Amino acid sequence: MHQQRFTREPERLFKKIILLVAIIFVSSPAAQAQDTGLQKLITKKDASFWKAYNTCDIAGMEKHLSEDLEFYHDKGGITYGRKDLSDDLRQGLCKTGRNYLRREAVPGSVSIYPLKDKDSVYGAIITGEHLFYIIEEDSEKLDGQAKFSHLWLKEPGDWKMHRVYSFDHGPATFGISKQVVELPKEKLLELTGQYLTDSKDPITVLFDGGNLELRALGKTFILYPEDEHTFFTKDRDLSFSFNNEDPRTLTIYESDNKVEEATFHQK
Repeated sequence: MHQQRFTREPERLFKKIILLVAIIFVSSPAAQAQDTGLQKLITKKDASFWKAYNTCDIAGMEKHLSEDLEFYHDKGGITYGRKDLSDDLRQGLCKTGRNYLRREAVPGSVSIYPLKDKDSVYGAIITGEHLFYIIEEDSEKLDGQAKFSHLWLKEPGDWKMHRVYSFDHGPATFGISKQVVELPKEKLLELTGQYLTDSKDPITVLFDGGNLELRALGKTFILYPEDEHTFFTKDRDLSFSFNNEDPRTLTIYESDNKVEEATFHQK
């Protein structure tokens, strides 16, 4: 009897483990739909918060923050409470009423994870990487890169951000894995001039300081040659393809997706 008991118990235990794994990792279509809805909700909330941040809309930021907010920054210490964070913004970043810093998420880096108590969703964590640009009078330049994690909790009637972690601040590393090739000045000058998009927005390509610069919509990008016709930036995943045939065109890609095309207008 004892021998029979000991030979069957591992088999029963194994079946229990298999069942537990199935419960954890195999979600029903209803649960998957619920998670998809949560992803869309948190994505929308996150976008609304950062839109307010980029425009120094403190009231717009506050509506997404819990009263007992805790903000942990690896360079600036800890801030306790929504009021203290708002006061810090009013006295610092948004002192003039205008934000001189713009935040932008690194494409493909953002993930959202639901938090559940059994089948009931009570919160979510959104995490990823983002870039910060210093806004100057007629252009902006990349200032750095960092990681972030935000804890959102479901409150009666709304969702609020309760914990914010901002860490691993440092220089931006976007695009630096590509190899820069040397091109003669004459080749670079051939690509300069003004290009117009379909909506007639001007894109200006200049030769300045040994490099090509692209200026559009108040932004300036330094272009680094990958070959004679293809250039890239080091601060985000943008590439620029020049076609010198008639008509001369400039095509812009982000993360290998075409985002804009412009036709040569004038020198």
